Amino acid sequence: MILTGRLLAAASLIPQGRTIADIGTDHGYLPVYACEKGIVPRAVAADIVPGPLQAATAHVQGAGLTDVIDCRLGDGLTCLTPGEVDGAVICGMGGPLMVKILQASPRVWRQMQFLILQPQSDAGALRRFIYEQGWHIEEETLLIDDGRFYEMMRAVPGKADLLPSWLYDIGPVNWQRKDPLLARKIDMLIDKKTRICQGLRKSHEDKSQQIQTLEDEITSWEDKKCQLQ
Repeated sequence: MILTGRLLAAASLIPQGRTIADIGTDHGYLPVYACEKGIVPRAVAADIVPGPLQAATAHVQGAGLTDVIDCRLGDGLTCLTPGEVDGAVICGMGGPLMVKILQASPRVWRQMQFLILQPQSDAGALRRFIYEQGWHIEEETLLIDDGRFYEMMRAVPGKADLLPSWLYDIGPVNWQRKDPLLARKIDMLIDKKTRICQGLRKSHEDKSQQIQTLEDEITSWEDKKCQLQ
């Protein structure tokens, strides 16, 4: 089967031969692909919504993989037991929701060897949480798939120094490698802060301090973008 670009990127981050749980599996495309390609020997496909899980179950059955892919209805990691799988893949949801999922099941994910994460928004909050929990980002990449911008990362156990605040927003590995799409990511951050500034200027209250702080942050991001050239 052929995966979308973002799911293919997620699959490429899975260490060879490890078992996984795909959280929010939707139609089960990722675990089926990973098993068919021999990337993983066994997988759990989990979703909180019955409809998508039924579709995933049908997909797994159609692929003849019911002996190696277990489809489960559950909220986040709650359908797993500690040590059951080597790692989890969580894609297609916002960074704050991913943080909540991890906060709800610390005994489960802390016994894992890796987490593959693709936050749809606020990736900085997710990276910060990962580092504050004594894990770190080992691998990450940026990509555009069907006109949408995506951030992918693999987090692993092992305490690392906390990052400068700005580095959580763009990713330490992305910055180190000067990812070709990093300038676009910085432009997105600048655009967001610029829109907030414009909104504050329309306020009837004194927002000069907040505006100055945002303008300083915009200037800092512009300087960092220049460092990529």
